[in-house]
Amino acid sequence: YAVISLDDYIRFNRGEKTLPEKSVLLTLDDAYQSFYHQVFPLLKEYGYPATAAMVGIWAVAPAPTPDRIMSWDQLRELDKSGLVEIVSHSYNLHYSVISNAYGDPGHAASNLEFVNGRFETQSDYQQRIRQDMKKGQELFERELGHKLRALVWPYGEYNEFSIDAALAAGYEVTFGLEGGLNRQGTASLRAGKRGLIWGNPDIGRFAKFVADGGFDRKNERIVQVDIDTLYDADPVQMNANIRLLLDRLARTNATSVYLQAFSDKAGDGRISSVYFANSVAPVRADVFSHIASRLRDARVMVYAWIPTLSGQWLTKDHPEDRIAAYNPKGLGWYDRATPFSPRVREQLRQMVRDLAMYAPINGVLFQDDLFMTDYEDFSPAARQVFRERFDRELNEQALQDPEIRRQWTRLKSDEMNRLSEELIGIIRTYRPNSPSARNIYAEAVLNPRSFEWFAQDYEQYLKIYDFTVIMAYPYMEKQGDRAVAWLQTLADAALKDKANSDKVLFKLQNYDWSKKRWVTRAELSEQVRALRAKGAKNIGFYPENLFSNLRDDSPF
Repeated sequence: YAVISLDDYIRFNRGEKTLPEKSVLLTLDDAYQSFYHQVFPLLKEYGYPATAAMVGIWAVAPAPTPDRIMSWDQLRELDKSGLVEIVSHSYNLHYSVISNAYGDPGHAASNLEFVNGRFETQSDYQQRIRQDMKKGQELFERELGHKLRALVWPYGEYNEFSIDAALAAGYEVTFGLEGGLNRQGTASLRAGKRGLIWGNPDIGRFAKFVADGGFDRKNERIVQVDIDTLYDADPVQMNANIRLLLDRLARTNATSVYLQAFSDKAGDGRISSVYFANSVAPVRADVFSHIASRLRDARVMVYAWIPTLSGQWLTKDHPEDRIAAYNPKGLGWYDRATPFSPRVREQLRQMVRDLAMYAPINGVLFQDDLFMTDYEDFSPAARQVFRERFDRELNEQALQDPEIRRQWTRLKSDEMNRLSEELIGIIRTYRPNSPSARNIYAEAVLNPRSFEWFAQDYEQYLKIYDFTVIMAYPYMEKQGDRAVAWLQTLADAALKDKANSDKVLFKLQNYDWSKKRWVTRAELSEQVRALRAKGAKNIGFYPENLFSNLRDDSPF
């Protein structure tokens, strides 16, 4: 491994310099005295360059631990050493703001502040970040005689708006803390990836850390949680329910939660309201952000499980935007809006924008309402697209042509894929690097002919989403008597290319809706073992039996 300097890193990503394949940049945060007394002598002994990130306000106001922070004289000595480059750790963003009405904390660089009963506007937030970037550069230029070239985000938290503010202030590169390898190009200047070394790793763990680019790869163990079950109008009872959930998740050994962001009390897939503040959809209760914050405090990743086409508000006053079928018997099992409508797409973009702006999410799971049957879509918006594409009217006779039917199915599938990709892009503007996941029906994996029935393409899913979530529900598929054998067949089909195992998640059924019974832990554990034996790495289950008295071992 070759230890490189910040200048090497910048020039490499601008295409001005080549680097050895295994190059490492050493970065150390907070400018503690231990850097000066312990790290700096080692850097000189080995001739290794490094960066030291300083929070500006800690040098001009009482720091959290002032006796531990380097003085300006020490920083100037490092700055002139030729080995250490001083970089900014912000002027004053190394703290948490109140991020919602429940008083939950959120990192200052990436969250809107909730103060005096309301959120700061996005404009106010951007101005706050711009001012911080400007004050930091002014301070360091005054004390060190030059502007700084790099900024390291406190806690690794940032978004596209804060990056833009940093670059506008003169920083040439910013760094996060999500782990992973940096590839040559502009992306590694806007938000370079860093891996956090913690827990004093032994040489084996350290070697794996370096080889993986500081990315701690873990197989996903997912629990999908209904807020409909968790929510209670009595805040005392709801907080008791949240504590119960946290206890159950700890016993389950879950890495992540797919957290319901919408209300479906009737369980019919017709989404009437959501659990987060927004400007387009009815709000049952603004609790998603609070629950997500509590889960993140427990070191559980939170995916927002969101609806797309099944939001009933999308068509309430616009019935023409409802998906239609040439034969009513061919309508899908959810009432859905058409993705071909520009108005529907804009409403969904705004809903997701509001969610990502206010809620501390790590990723997104798309509900299984992104599908169309072979009888759909005959809405006016879809007819217009068909007319433009095929220069003829959409009717039952037109679809008798096998080639037109094939192309139309592909176009419907692509339209839903594009919609989801648009929404992922919006989420990542506010919550960068958020992994994406989308539900797919098991039949779409088992039977290639089912593409025409659902307009869901398994191979396309694998290319688009970080996780393809297979709804591996043997009881729903009437395979209860041979659940394990059916799951093994499903795993064989899904993982025939073993390279896909990192991107496929099998979501098991924890409740048998047909027989109205919870699946026993012994059954679930047997199914997990069968999938693991077939090479499945990522496994989850739904729904979580929140009020069960189960105390037995985790199915994972």
